[in-house]
Amino acid sequence: MDEFGESSGSPRENPRNLPDPQTRPTLTSRLPLVLALLIASPAMAQVGPDPLGSRPRVYVGAGISPGVGGVAMGTDPVLSVFTREVAVYADYVPRVTGGSGRLVTTVGVGGAVRALRVADLVRNRNPGALDIDLGIRIGPSFYTAFFEQSAESKSRAFSVMLDPFARVTLRRPSSRVFFAEVGTQSPSFRAGLSTSLRLGETR
Repeated sequence: MDEFGESSGSPRENPRNLPDPQTRPTLTSRLPLVLALLIASPAMAQVGPDPLGSRPRVYVGAGISPGVGGVAMGTDPVLSVFTREVAVYADYVPRVTGGSGRLVTTVGVGGAVRALRVADLVRNRNPGALDIDLGIRIGPSFYTAFFEQSAESKSRAFSVMLDPFARVTLRRPSSRVFFAEVGTQSPSFRAGLSTSLRLGETR
């Protein structure tokens, strides 16, 4: 006991019943939680799929006219109203349908203007579920005749194609994205599915 009659070995009572300063949460202990909430806030605010044309996209589909074939395309947005384009076409006219039995394969590069996005910017509106691209591609075209080799087929074995095109891209309520495209290069009518690419991110 000390000179005031108190035992020096027993803890003092807290007359106001306040929490012990050692157990009271401090700003330092809460800092990791605050940082985690700040980092997670932008991700939590993103609701729904990305706007069309905001990321690189891949288009894969079938084509018709004059034969049957397919197309694979890639687009990369530039300044939100333009796209860089690359495409591979294949069109085959079978002999069973009265065709020549030839195959035309083409690689094209070019660009397009996002017509609806330009209108949205003028009207100060957010991008919708529909996109329209107007553009042009240019590249080598290879003509392959599997049956009769004629002077005409040999002269057309290699050429340079120019393909003005118009493409409509539509996101359905199911979040699936469809496209339809028309151009001058065979196959002239193309349609299929599209998906965006999240480069450098994990899905």
